[in-house]
Amino acid sequence: MKKQITIGDLFQIFLQHIKLIIIVTLLGALLAFLYVTYFVTPMYSTSALIMVQNGSTQDSNISASTSSNLTGEKVNMSDISSSQTLANTCSTLFRVDPDMKSIISGASISISVVEDSYFLRISSTSSNPHTAANIANLVANTAPQVFKKYFGDAGRVDTVEEAGVPSRPSSPDVKRYVLIGLLAGLLLSLVISFLLEIIDTTIKPGDDLYKTYDVPVFAEIVDFDAEGGAKKK
Repeated sequence: MKKQITIGDLFQIFLQHIKLIIIVTLLGALLAFLYVTYFVTPMYSTSALIMVQNGSTQDSNISASTSSNLTGEKVNMSDISSSQTLANTCSTLFRVDPDMKSIISGASISISVVEDSYFLRISSTSSNPHTAANIANLVANTAPQVFKKYFGDAGRVDTVEEAGVPSRPSSPDVKRYVLIGLLAGLLLSLVISFLLEIIDTTIKPGDDLYKTYDVPVFAEIVDFDAEGGAKKK
């Protein structure tokens, strides 16, 4: 009769190979750490923030709208809405303009509107932290010129926040790689343990004979050489 392997048998198999499982699991984590440390190029990300205003809000300066209750200044909601629409237009315009394209060509740059606002976030990613900051700031500083070329004096673009030089890489995520290495090592160790049990054709003590041949075991003959003659049955 073919041997049937139950969940309990699997647990016993893995328990018997617990040292192998621990070693292979830790080895997987170590290899993942070495890989991400020495073979994956760290990338640095930073961003600059610019504000887009339409012509009717230049004098009132909508950037101060959040503090209007303190200053007593009244800001028309339609002016804010039109600036939001203009910001959405500029997010596309700045990506396709020839002057901007010459700057961002070959660079990893994203220009997006901060949700429900008239601010544009210019994000830059590079393997060099200084390069990432320089490109983001260059795009932010060029934005007013590009805006004026298309819209003239119908509005303006101001830099609200310059991009700083990042002190640590944004990727890769070392913890994530190590966790994947741990899981991969654990899975591999379990597979190896199972395969070792499958290819092992030796008969083990206990009820292994009964499980294999469906024949009950009534007695065992002690191997005195293996036991050193110390045990008798």
